[in-house]
Amino acid sequence: MTITAPPPPAVPNALRLLWEPWMAVKRAMLRPRLRRAVHERVGGRDFAVWPGVFNPVIFRTGKFLADFIESSPLLEPRSPGSTALDVGTGCGVLAVAAALRGHRTTAIDVVAETVACAQANAALNKADVEMLLGDLFEPVKGRTFDVILFSLPKFRGAPKSTFEITWRSPDIIDRLCAGLPAMLAPQGAAYFVLTNHGDCDGMLNGLAEAGLTVERLMWRHFGNETLAVYCAKATHP
Repeated sequence: MTITAPPPPAVPNALRLLWEPWMAVKRAMLRPRLRRAVHERVGGRDFAVWPGVFNPVIFRTGKFLADFIESSPLLEPRSPGSTALDVGTGCGVLAVAAALRGHRTTAIDVVAETVACAQANAALNKADVEMLLGDLFEPVKGRTFDVILFSLPKFRGAPKSTFEITWRSPDIIDRLCAGLPAMLAPQGAAYFVLTNHGDCDGMLNGLAEAGLTVERLMWRHFGNETLAVYCAKATHP
């Protein structure tokens, strides 16, 4: 199998051990916030995060990719009719960012309460987003998009709760890789974030096997983990 882009750099064991005491304190401080509704700020905007909905700030990945969407010239719409799809929208932070960049945006999530949370945040931020309930690409089968965004579960395994669906799945990496090429419009691109803690090789290998070329656009070190933003495009547009 061929990986078309390097994974997020590994964190040296010595540095990881150095950070572990602080991370234990941080986890203890943040855990209560996961059990109640909170407000987070991303890109200067307010987002409500309901209990059971993946928090894009506490877990970093959503905010990291949203900041990239907000600032990167790569996300500038190519035409007034440019379309964007946010798969696994969570609280809607990526969908709102795409819509406010000027894309006609659709967002999908498999959990009804999460879709409701994302709808509330789109209204709060005056972003026009089509919100759909369903599994992966099923609600938009037959459609294609100029931009596809995702920060899906990065760990393999069977989720033991509704909340674990946000970060653990036995097969979503494989199903996403298999289905993504058909969802991209000609010249379209997918942008996504990976953490070095997840199954990066599974995602990168899967996209390559599906006929996509993947490029690592940027990465950042957070002490105990690294995050990277990637772009995937058809090898032969």
